[in-house]
Amino acid sequence: MTRYRMKTFACVLCIVPLVALFVSACSGSGQEQRLLRSYFLALRLNDRPTLNNIAMVRFEGGTVSTFSIESVAEEQSRPLQTKALNMSLMEAQKMEDDFTAEKVAYQEENFEAINRVLAAERDGEVSRRDVEVQEAWRDWRDRTMEHAQTVSNGQLALNNEQSAASLSLFDPNNPLDLTEYEGELLTKDVSITANVEMDGVESERSMVITLQKAVLTGSDDVMIEGGWVVAQIN
Repeated sequence: MTRYRMKTFACVLCIVPLVALFVSACSGSGQEQRLLRSYFLALRLNDRPTLNNIAMVRFEGGTVSTFSIESVAEEQSRPLQTKALNMSLMEAQKMEDDFTAEKVAYQEENFEAINRVLAAERDGEVSRRDVEVQEAWRDWRDRTMEHAQTVSNGQLALNNEQSAASLSLFDPNNPLDLTEYEGELLTKDVSITANVEMDGVESERSMVITLQKAVLTGSDDVMIEGGWVVAQIN
């Protein structure tokens, strides 16, 4: 039987009267309501610890005093690629290491000719006897850059994928290596109408807030379900 483990956030809201006022002004219920209520209240209070726990973005368009949820779209999902991207990165790093070893061997074998080529490229024309080495060394340098770029791109892709899932699954008491898990990334759009105050003027605005969470599956079939976080605001 598949087992589930839930991760929750401990968001402590300390100013009770203001919390009560904000809660009473927001209609609706459910997990979306609670998360967005905590999010907008944390923005009002500049409560950075809470924001860091529940949001990947900050709303910069003013202060939301009240809001109401108009609709919640159906959840969308896509595979989480941390494990596959990490394997691709390790393969690219191994290929780079193997290439570097071959390059070093060639450099040691042709050390004097390579130095002549480098000096001639700075100061004048490469001699006929070193043209072949020049072309070969140029190819080595080009492939060095290609391997470095491949590793860099792989690392960036892995970092971005981990970033997409890490906040949802964050638990300081039980940190996870996301590259060891399969899983999926869930998103859903919440449409709201909000009263927004900016520069002393209050107006009603429609927003679409994208919520996101990650669900992992380990090799032992334990499922780890993260918490919903605010991922994007439009």
